[in-house]
Amino acid sequence: MVWRLVYSPAMQGSWNMAIDEAMLLAHVAHLTPPTLRLYRWQPPSVSLGLLQPYEAINIKACRLLGFDIVRRPSGGGAVLHQHEITYAIVVDGRLCPYGSSVMATYRWLAAGLIAGLEELGLNASLLHPSSNLPANFCFARLTGADLSVNGRKLGGSAQARRRNFLLQHGSIPLRLEKDAIKQIFGDVDFEQFTCIEWMLKGSLPFEDFAQALVRGFEKALSINFEVGNLTDEEMQLAASLVELKYGTEAWTKERKANPKLTTQIVEKSFVSRAIHGSKANGRSKS
Repeated sequence: MVWRLVYSPAMQGSWNMAIDEAMLLAHVAHLTPPTLRLYRWQPPSVSLGLLQPYEAINIKACRLLGFDIVRRPSGGGAVLHQHEITYAIVVDGRLCPYGSSVMATYRWLAAGLIAGLEELGLNASLLHPSSNLPANFCFARLTGADLSVNGRKLGGSAQARRRNFLLQHGSIPLRLEKDAIKQIFGDVDFEQFTCIEWMLKGSLPFEDFAQALVRGFEKALSINFEVGNLTDEEMQLAASLVELKYGTEAWTKERKANPKLTTQIVEKSFVSRAIHGSKANGRSKS
């Protein structure tokens, strides 16, 4: 099976989240193939989980550091996106050989991440869930949907769904800035999580890690990638989502999208079928 592979330049958090949702809606409408997008953030951003309180992080510290704040369409805890690789996958959950449940699809897609890390010589596995979940910082939450290397969490993933289709996005840190993490999230136990630089005892370019992940997904999921671009329709929808949702304080602070958003999307024929379906739900085990 052929999937689309999209490499995006570093973008603001509002655009990254808008593009991820636009990709999901286009795929629900059967206008794009299953897609893996690899991207970065500029400026660094903190993304809040769908249901997470705005005050869960130190807002003042984010502003002083010059970091953006955005709310994801998916659940889970807050993530600092700074030195990392972020991936987003849109796919029909019914393609998963283990079933289309949230945990089954996490397990399926995790196989690609694990195989990608193996390309770097890292032996990763799925974490066992923990009942002791801090309320704010995603990387300090130990759940059954995340990866670990030597017992320490390496990144996190979250899902949003629309009927049988899913968006799963997640991040794997190349490097962690302890001072910034402490300022934004307070006291955290750095022994619980890790990053690529700590594991490899040296830096790894984004491009090299991206290539390893691509090979890992192809191998583990028995797929082939064809490099492509986002469609004009996806970018137009993303622009509307930035203007009326992800770029607004109402969404970031209170999870309220502009009522005009649904009208604008419905007017776009390529996503009308998606919008008239059941509401997307933010789901996460991160």
